[in-house]
Amino acid sequence: MKPIYLFSLLTILFSCTEKYTGEVSFKSCKIKYDVLDEKVEFKVDGQHMVGNQWRLESAQQELALCLCEKYLQNPDKETKDKILEIYNGDFKYYDRQISFKPFDFDSILKDRKEIFNYRILVD
Repeated sequence: MKPIYLFSLLTILFSCTEKYTGEVSFKSCKIKYDVLDEKVEFKVDGQHMVGNQWRLESAQQELALCLCEKYLQNPDKETKDKILEIYNGDFKYYDRQISFKPFDFDSILKDRKEIFNYRILVD
């Protein structure tokens, strides 16, 4: 089979796979994330799988980072309130109660990259 035919076949196969996308946003910050089909999500050989809840929480963390950057450029109460709402949120995978609470808002802004690091998980 010629490479161009193989590429076309793969493109057709992947385009038939339905993908779901979630989104969290506030003002000009918008974060999109993949959402797994829940029927497929839990069929992983009985192993623990990081699924949709983790993806949502990661997106919220990333949203908070974006909002912190926007707030530093143009401070406003609504953005500050949203950052604090995310910071104080009840997360399953990103539990800040041990490491980062209580923090004042200036400390949250200063340490935002550690506090809202969406690439790590806390056990």
